[in-house]
Amino acid sequence: MTREASCDGTMMITKFRSPETLLRDMAAGDERALRQLYEAQGDWVYAIALRILRDTQAAEDAVQEAFVKLWRTAGRFDAALGSAKTWIGIIARNAALDMGRRRQPTEELDESTMASLATEAVEPPDPKLGKCLDQLPRDQAQAIVTMYNFGLSHSELSHQLDQPLGTVKCWIRRGTQSLKHCMES
Repeated sequence: MTREASCDGTMMITKFRSPETLLRDMAAGDERALRQLYEAQGDWVYAIALRILRDTQAAEDAVQEAFVKLWRTAGRFDAALGSAKTWIGIIARNAALDMGRRRQPTEELDESTMASLATEAVEPPDPKLGKCLDQLPRDQAQAIVTMYNFGLSHSELSHQLDQPLGTVKCWIRRGTQSLKHCMES
């Protein structure tokens, strides 16, 4: 339960609703559902954007873009294909990557910073995804998480991991196929 002020200044008590319910309500045009989704997931979406962009202003802009896209595409969410949190995370990641592509980099990351980023533990947005990642060989899991978390291309990932491009592409392809199979089972 949360308390929120209404237009006339009185306090209203609002029930917590699941992200799935909020997305369904957003698809029906419920603006309160958007606000509640932002209150529940906004910090997490910001963390995703900040991790990718490494710039607070750009991350804030990416969060705004992500929630605008969530509002516009809420009707496309299908719980049969995955959890709402995973879907929200994908939209957040894509908004941050799009933002990163559109802006000029403010600072070049040095090799030691990139190496630490590539080995940092990252909490998957879906517990099942975390279990599936744990079942992959370490090199495949590291390549997939690093690539998707930091928006690296195959060649950038190859350079970062100091592995041949063909090897990295193979790790990504095999790993994503295994993840897909695991997530569907």
